[in-house]
Amino acid sequence: MNAGWPCRIGRTGGAEISVPVPRGDSQSAVRALARMQAALRENAGLLDRLREANVLGVVASSEQGAYDANDAFLDIIGYSKEDLAAGRISYQAITAPGSAGRDREAFRELLSSGSFQPYEKEYLHRDGHRLPVLVGGAAVDAQPLRWVTFVIDLTPRQRAEQERAALLAREQAARAEADSTHEQLNFLLRASAFAAATRNRHELLEHAAQIVVPGLADHCVVYLPSGADALYGASVAHRDPERAAVLARFRDHKVPAAGPMATQVAYSTGTTQILRGAVGELRQWSEMPAELGDALARLRPDTVLAAPLLVEGRPAGVLTLGRDADRPGFTENDVEVAEEFARRLADAMANAETLAREHTIAETLQRAVLPDAFPDVPELDLASGYLPASDGVHVGGDWYDVFLLCDNRVGLVIGDVAGHSITSASIMGQVRSMLRAYAIDRPDPGDVLQRTNAALLRLLPEAIASAVYAVLDLTTGELVYANAGHPPPLLITGAGDTEYLGDAPGVLLGASAGTSVRTGQRRLTPGGGLLLYTDGLIEDPCRDIDEGLNALAAAVRRSGARTADQIRAAAESLLQGEPSRADDVCLLAARLPALRERRQDLPKCRGRRRGHRNRPGDAGAAPRGIGQLGQWPRTHGRTSALPSFAPSSSERRACGALSRPSNIVTSECSVPSSTSGSTASSNAARRCR
Repeated sequence: MNAGWPCRIGRTGGAEISVPVPRGDSQSAVRALARMQAALRENAGLLDRLREANVLGVVASSEQGAYDANDAFLDIIGYSKEDLAAGRISYQAITAPGSAGRDREAFRELLSSGSFQPYEKEYLHRDGHRLPVLVGGAAVDAQPLRWVTFVIDLTPRQRAEQERAALLAREQAARAEADSTHEQLNFLLRASAFAAATRNRHELLEHAAQIVVPGLADHCVVYLPSGADALYGASVAHRDPERAAVLARFRDHKVPAAGPMATQVAYSTGTTQILRGAVGELRQWSEMPAELGDALARLRPDTVLAAPLLVEGRPAGVLTLGRDADRPGFTENDVEVAEEFARRLADAMANAETLAREHTIAETLQRAVLPDAFPDVPELDLASGYLPASDGVHVGGDWYDVFLLCDNRVGLVIGDVAGHSITSASIMGQVRSMLRAYAIDRPDPGDVLQRTNAALLRLLPEAIASAVYAVLDLTTGELVYANAGHPPPLLITGAGDTEYLGDAPGVLLGASAGTSVRTGQRRLTPGGGLLLYTDGLIEDPCRDIDEGLNALAAAVRRSGARTADQIRAAAESLLQGEPSRADDVCLLAARLPALRERRQDLPKCRGRRRGHRNRPGDAGAAPRGIGQLGQWPRTHGRTSALPSFAPSSSERRACGALSRPSNIVTSECSVPSSTSGSTASSNAARRCR
């Protein structure tokens, strides 16, 4: 039997059906034909079931157009069977522009291989809207050419993708809004912290614009009034260094307070202004000075926001922000943030101005009550220093004092009233006067501080102060001192060694009643010195107070100071290099060059029993206003007056108006005729005599 040879006897679904037909065997040919017909019937049945199921669109076409289609395909394109029968459905009519090129490629593929791979395209619905589809097909017959196209509607998938994209966009927008809100909140927190911590108006304005750029705007100018009819840029910042130089012109170039600019309108009306397309608006402002217009044109702002700085409802300046065209314009949230920052900046500026005024008043008041000259004591070298705080109103409570006592003695005082305000400066003057008054008839420093404490509790119950009171005998060098909660005095020996006098600590004045104050004693040798100071010299929040004390002692030792002024300078050297001081500092330095002989022309204390100390409440207490009266230093061109105390009945009895017990000892002051005492003290002495 001869080998069979292949014979093509049919096509189905674009596939060629070939069966081998043995040569000379007619029965085999019949059987092959039967198999081919069965395969055609099976394929036709499968195609019919797929078409009738309407799971996807099926359309049979020829080169003249579609001639058969199922309901699914007709629903996709919006046509009916009548349209199909009338030949109104063509690929040109249902193909959207932009898909024709891909269709031609698919047709060439169909001619060459009998099928074309699925691809996505867009159909035109009968009502004109576009819809995405996936198409693929195969040839049914080559002569004439006919093919079947399978169509899947991708509209649900596209809708799902769009919904997913919209959801993603909303999520991204929400995340961006949250990030923006977070950034804005952080910005306001930073701005609030800066405004609250900065009490210097110059520093506040210097950094205000820099806080805004680049987070909230591309450039920022804080305008303040310059006279009644002009504004100037007090603070400027730009993210572009080149344009920052242009923006700096507004520091020197004044802008008219009235005009069409957003800044001018905001200042005139006290309302926030937003200008969009600012570059285009510049052409309409014909009255603007040429230099100002040129600067604004070079800045190229696209959106401008101007928020007024309101103080007590009146415009005190304008916060002007600008954004370039490559950045979105200001949103409602941005406007709210800018207005809030403007409000806080205006409040901070007002507070800084108030603090500056109070600082000036307090410093003036404090300097007024501090002695501007020392008493004439040739045998004692004295030097003092006062350094006001540089931050805010931290001034007002520190003082020092020097006054002559009887028996060749000198009183040295340093003190600090708690608080930093005008009230503190006022209280300081009263405490200084109290201590001076009690120092007249109280030879013991502890007694003086104890009486001052009692008076403070009675007369100024809200006040608290620290103080050191020392009495130096110029003939012997004996130094008697008492401390009421103050940093210890620093003793400097003639050899340059130092020692803190911390053996007589006491409680703050005004802190509690009924406390006793201890007294310490040292001998100051010729060439030795004493340094009294307030806590602002040694205290620092960043270090322990012992470090400050050690640093002070070391600075004095290193200086090799031989004069009181050199001691003062050595102490002040601790403050060198500090950009600011949070507390004021008082210094009082004394140096005893040599012991002197007892002078007969100075006041002498008489009637004081040796070894006896008058205590508050003692039966033998000397009447107030009488005792060791000395020459008082002249302050501000006039003699300091002592408080006038009218003697009570008990005082009159103690002075002899009534018979007094034999154990009462009074202390009187004998003043040579050549030495004038204070008027109030002389009157008190006359009343007691």
